[in-house]
Amino acid sequence: MKALIKNGMVIDPANSVKEKKDILIENSIIKLIKKKIDEEADYVIDAKGLIVSPGFVDLHANFCDPGATDREDLKSGSLSAAKGGYTHVVLGVDNKPAPSECNVIDYITRYASIMPTNIYASAAITEERLGMEPSDINFLYSHGAFAFYDGLRAVEDKTLLSKIMEEVKNKNKVLSIFSGTSDDKYVKGISEGSVAKKLKIKNPTPLDAEANDLKDNIALAKLMGVKLDLAYISSAESIEIVEKAKDDDQVIYAEVPALNLILTDKALEKYGTNAKVIPALRSETDRVSLCKALKKGIIDVISSNHVPIEKKEKNEKLKDAPSGAIGLETVLGICGLKLVGDNYLNWKEVIEKISTNPAKVFDLDKEGVGSITEGKKANITIFDPNEKWIFEEESIISKSHNSPLIGMELVGKVRYTICNGRLVYRSVETEK
Repeated sequence: MKALIKNGMVIDPANSVKEKKDILIENSIIKLIKKKIDEEADYVIDAKGLIVSPGFVDLHANFCDPGATDREDLKSGSLSAAKGGYTHVVLGVDNKPAPSECNVIDYITRYASIMPTNIYASAAITEERLGMEPSDINFLYSHGAFAFYDGLRAVEDKTLLSKIMEEVKNKNKVLSIFSGTSDDKYVKGISEGSVAKKLKIKNPTPLDAEANDLKDNIALAKLMGVKLDLAYISSAESIEIVEKAKDDDQVIYAEVPALNLILTDKALEKYGTNAKVIPALRSETDRVSLCKALKKGIIDVISSNHVPIEKKEKNEKLKDAPSGAIGLETVLGICGLKLVGDNYLNWKEVIEKISTNPAKVFDLDKEGVGSITEGKKANITIFDPNEKWIFEEESIISKSHNSPLIGMELVGKVRYTICNGRLVYRSVETEK
């Protein structure tokens, strides 16, 4: 099977490429990259006026399978990812039972190979994600756990966390960690401030909870000698802490959810529970600081923070509704609208944040992921950087539709997604 991509602007930060080139794919492998390729192929994609990018990589998308497949399953999540331009997805840990049990890891790894996109299992670092006892990391690793993470729940017992860090370090892995508070007296997904007061939310999450815990986590990681993936950064105060750690040459990767780049906590007034997410949306000052931190390289990765939740659950009162929003299908459009549109980043820098850099976090770049390289598997996203489009509910592929962006105009739309040499997504517009 041969495929030929012609006339596209290839932007590949990993190989320092920004040039119009043709790409020949044969038997799932990138065979040739040249300015002009005249060779017969089983299908040809004319990418004139489009950007040809390495496939996007997401580090924490929840597919809720097994255990909550009414929200999402491996197949629907993979299809949603493909529509968003993602070829590689590291799963979150929103499963029932939690992936602190090997049977959950076994299930995911067994079915991963038949999904439209590449998916990888994460193991919970504490038993049932309760933050009380460490998981058997050695055992979970032997069953195929690719990453280690407790989801959007802070591990505030630092003695426990130090034991976990030691185990992850012994596996030469990066530990993903969420910083905040696990105290259930606080309303998660809503930060304290004028909006919380206006909405009469009692005990919103303290503004400094993330930064305080983040500082402790970074200090502990430095002591233990473990590499950290910080999921997520959402405040100006946290940015300062990350910048200082990087200036001290500590190996840490910082992520920001795409939604936190486009909305502030005022969205809670307009969109209600669909804008209740973790990490919580914050002030305009914080939002702008996040965008600037991406430009400076303090924040390395833009993530989907894909958390599917059924409509009936989101229809609860604001203080009671679960936190989370779907995100895989809107990351590119957010980047085009708010980062490129507002002159924070150019498209090369966006691709670094959603493909090249996240591939490095868990060493996927060593397999050619996050790049377009001859001899490596063809994982490629082709998108129109200028297309304006409305995120309509009826077009959502995810099983869940919990998003405050429904009805909003975004900029930058995926036209094709090629995963392991296979065309796994083609937009309706390309068929016209």
